[in-house]
Amino acid sequence: MWLERYILKGRHFPRESKERVQARMISLLIYLPGLALLFDMMESYQYQDYEMLNVESVTLFFLIVLLILFPKVIKLTQISLIILIIYTLFLFTALYIPDRNAELTLFWFAALPIGIFYFLGTKQGIRYSAVVVGLLISALLLSYFDILQPIYNKSMLWQLLFGYIAVSYILYVIENERTVSEQDLKHSLENNKMLFKEMHHRTKNNMQVMMGLLETQSFKIEDPKCQKMLHAHIDRIKAMSYVHENLYTGASIDEVDMHKYLGEILDNLQTITQHTLITDIDYVTMDIKNSMSVGLLVNEAVSNAIEHAYSVGNGRIDVSLKQYGDQCELSIKDYGLGFNQAREFSSLGMTLIEDLSASLPEGELHIDTSQGTHIQVYFNAKEE
Repeated sequence: MWLERYILKGRHFPRESKERVQARMISLLIYLPGLALLFDMMESYQYQDYEMLNVESVTLFFLIVLLILFPKVIKLTQISLIILIIYTLFLFTALYIPDRNAELTLFWFAALPIGIFYFLGTKQGIRYSAVVVGLLISALLLSYFDILQPIYNKSMLWQLLFGYIAVSYILYVIENERTVSEQDLKHSLENNKMLFKEMHHRTKNNMQVMMGLLETQSFKIEDPKCQKMLHAHIDRIKAMSYVHENLYTGASIDEVDMHKYLGEILDNLQTITQHTLITDIDYVTMDIKNSMSVGLLVNEAVSNAIEHAYSVGNGRIDVSLKQYGDQCELSIKDYGLGFNQAREFSSLGMTLIEDLSASLPEGELHIDTSQGTHIQVYFNAKEE
């Protein structure tokens, strides 16, 4: 959404992150009170309350400067504290300056603990609230000793003090409960991640055992065609095992880094051929199902090109995966003999390529055999 991304500064932080939510809250903490200040400034000017007008003008100026500098110059952890200090200074200054809307000061005092505990947390929030309580007690003492008289009487100041302490305590309890629940949830999530990683690690090990058994079996078979079939299946299982290795070693437990994953598949294929594999893989992430389909498709298409594209000499095979918005384009191209359509389109490899392409979200398969063989697959990066 344009408003959230640009006006509320959301574009500077990862989607669905706590930092992005805090950035929106900080922006609103500037915009909404800023509009209230602007409205009150107009009234102060109209009724010639120039002292309050000057205080409001200075406060609004600093808020605008903070909004301009955030987040490139002033970071998220800094701006929330600065804004709270500005509002606190403004509120205590407003206690001593006559204003036609003086009652608004009481509202902002009640809202101040919300910002304190939300942005600073429980530990720092208690310290900051203690400072505010200390300032309110100082205002009462100054009033009792007739050193500096606020616009409210002593009874109202006592009510303001007790009201602020009560609201702060309630918000402290709520924030403390939320923090404990969040920590429990985070701990549970970390445990689940460990379990998922262990599952992927064991799955990869089981696949390696399967590959070892097939490899051992291939040594006992003399028929070259059977050996070739077994090695093809070994490569397919290996392509699938790379997904689980990627999920085990990577930062995410449910998304695969396609740049790394396809690179491993192609590196493995490069070891069994003298043809040159040229890769251009974007840094795209996919879920397990789609990444495995793309990996098997690449393994199948490149294996076919290695075997059938060039009758003599060393050739070149280009492999690319490009992302354009929500769309992805997978391309495998060789410059060899092209398809023998009567034979290749009925083969197991071609059948797998067609089925895997159809399994991708809105997958479309295009094959051009006019100059070598060019396989293109278009699909959505994410499931609808």
